[in-house]
Amino acid sequence: MMRPTFVLAVIVTLLRLDPTNANRGFSSRFCQCDCSTDECINYNDSQRTSANVCSSFSCQTACARVDSANGRCVTRDCIAADSVLFSCKSQSYVTADSIVPGDHIRTLSSKDGSSVCSEVFYTFAHKGASHAFEVELEDSSKVTVSDSHLLYVGSSFESRKAQMAKNIQIGDMLVSSDGSAKKVISIKDTASELVNVLTMEGSIELGNGVVISTHSFHETLYSAVFYPIKLAYEWIGAPAVKKAEPYLLEVEALFKPYFAMIVDSM
Repeated sequence: MMRPTFVLAVIVTLLRLDPTNANRGFSSRFCQCDCSTDECINYNDSQRTSANVCSSFSCQTACARVDSANGRCVTRDCIAADSVLFSCKSQSYVTADSIVPGDHIRTLSSKDGSSVCSEVFYTFAHKGASHAFEVELEDSSKVTVSDSHLLYVGSSFESRKAQMAKNIQIGDMLVSSDGSAKKVISIKDTASELVNVLTMEGSIELGNGVVISTHSFHETLYSAVFYPIKLAYEWIGAPAVKKAEPYLLEVEALFKPYFAMIVDSM
């Protein structure tokens, strides 16, 4: 457990820093998006590939790592903006892109698997369409998420195993809130606007009953990156999280190459 004084220092630093490079695009030790040349440069493996996304995507999220399998820049690790979630506040189904911090979304408890309403502490809507996977289930419903977003595979919530969408296979069973599991019958590439919705529980229930993680790559690693932001929300509120948003983008881009390498080696 991190000491509160250390976490508070991190939060204060995030709030005091000034994003002077906001208008010049994103650049870090590992990644640079140069919109003038339309290139995505990854310093981790020295690969260079044409991004062809600068006209519609912001530099902050245009390049985090290069997927060596197909040369595609993979950065956005979220759910489809039109995904349907149950809002406990309005007692109705709403789209993911309408969710804001402070809302409560239905999911299952990580302690006992019971139905609970979990508070949202962070949301972020990516501009423009990104690559995603459309996973169709045996009841004809669909789950659309980014390549590295985590889905729960298993016969029940208690026996769930978090698995990246790109590793899901036809025949896999996805966990459902009613205690059953839904079989995957098809998987196809698509493009979708994506949003990030993080809850205190770390999971959400979709409109079709499927329960998925709010994290990408690896639940423990991903939640650790957002832990200071989670505490900032609890201690200071939503304005603190909003203020820290530019730095979350850089933190994500900094850690994603490592997440990919670590998870791929497991």
